[in-house]
Amino acid sequence: MTSPVTSSSTISAKHRTLKRRRLAALAMLAACAGGAAAVAGCGDPNAVRVALQASPAAGRDVRRLDISGQIVGPPAGLHYKWFSVSGECDPQESTLPATSFRFAEGATRDRVSVEVWRDDRRVAQSEIDVRLDEQRARMMTQPGPDVRIEITQIPPYEPEGGDFTRAEIGGTVNGDVSPDYQVVIYARADAWYIQPNSHAFHAIRQGKTWGSWTHTGSSYAALLVRPGFDAYTRLDVLPQVGEYVLARSVVEGARR
Repeated sequence: MTSPVTSSSTISAKHRTLKRRRLAALAMLAACAGGAAAVAGCGDPNAVRVALQASPAAGRDVRRLDISGQIVGPPAGLHYKWFSVSGECDPQESTLPATSFRFAEGATRDRVSVEVWRDDRRVAQSEIDVRLDEQRARMMTQPGPDVRIEITQIPPYEPEGGDFTRAEIGGTVNGDVSPDYQVVIYARADAWYIQPNSHAFHAIRQGKTWGSWTHTGSSYAALLVRPGFDAYTRLDVLPQVGEYVLARSVVEGARR
């Protein structure tokens, strides 16, 4: 019986395959060592990670922020302990990954941290640096400009509204109007919807007039806003005058 002959090309191919396998194994070990276990599935399946984010709190207290945590891992049985350098967290302990933070008087920066506990064992922690919106704070303490907005071209009263409706809306602004002020329009159906499309801002024309088309609704609102206003697509309640909203006009649709 003769022995099979193995060619040099076959041996080289085997060596390349073994090398690729070794490199893949090393890459997996490196990922696990680098903390990617929760994502790659190569570590403790009960591991928990948390990432914090901050957003302005609802209302007029500019020194307050809403802090929330995004949890990766099994959420059952978790509770949270909140800390800061000089401000206040309310609540300080919670069963949901959220708290309300308020800056200490005179402070413009802070660091908020959270410890995630399961029973009597800390399973994760995270922190976030937060900074007071000083421009917003100044707007809250300084009187706004003497300006007014009016809707003079009123669309029809059509409570159902809808994507296939269309009407013209327009009006005037008066007072100490800066060139960078803009108008935001809302129409109400089941809620207030920005018009005529998402995040639409309308320039003030020469002669201090403004106008646009809009989908119809039961009522219409025009907001005169300064730069930096965050225009939400849908609102249950219109924003009050203050901070970025300089003036507001709300009218019922014209009944035929």
